[in-house]
Amino acid sequence: MFQYHFSTNLVEQLLSFAGNAFVHSKKDVLIHQDEPLTKLILVRSGTVSFSYDVGNGRRLLLGQLDCNNTLIGEIEALNNQPCIYTVTCLSNVQYNLIELKHWRQLLLDQPELSLYTAQTIAAKFAENQKINLDKLLLPLSYNIAKDCLLRAENNNPTLLRAYPTVNAEAERFATTERAYRRVVTELVDKGLIVRSSDGLKPVDIDALEDFVDSFAQI
Repeated sequence: MFQYHFSTNLVEQLLSFAGNAFVHSKKDVLIHQDEPLTKLILVRSGTVSFSYDVGNGRRLLLGQLDCNNTLIGEIEALNNQPCIYTVTCLSNVQYNLIELKHWRQLLLDQPELSLYTAQTIAAKFAENQKINLDKLLLPLSYNIAKDCLLRAENNNPTLLRAYPTVNAEAERFATTERAYRRVVTELVDKGLIVRSSDGLKPVDIDALEDFVDSFAQI
């Protein structure tokens, strides 16, 4: 459901089945969590946010995605399961709807596209699984520092963008706003990061790497 490097060939072929284009405005919901998926969404342009709600007032935000011919709902299209996340527009979003039968037929007719799609979905799943396990097993300070380091190094083209507000960032790390502020202050006091208008930034990348690596030695 995220920024896979789908084959340009696959996207071009899907567009032949696209039909009319639609536009959703900011704050509109493209997909609701736990609802059946009836059509694949091909987002031509715009920014969306992914969220997961457990129903007790707590929510996990996964990040912002700037879309450019991005497929949404491909996992659900393959496993016939309800939507995993709620997908909300953070800007005007232009998209097309693709009948699931067309998507599936393309994958059946062209094994190379099917394999490529499976590989990219598997790679993203593995990446997300590691992030989620780190959130579960390692301290909040590690996860915030590691996230800041990854964004500074910019070596992960599929990394979802952070949010501009503290409460949303707290939800992205599955914690409370109070806990998030406390840990960020601790990292700032250690001289590892600084707050900026563009989010958290490393003061010294080597020092931040040493801090992140230190958790492997505990």
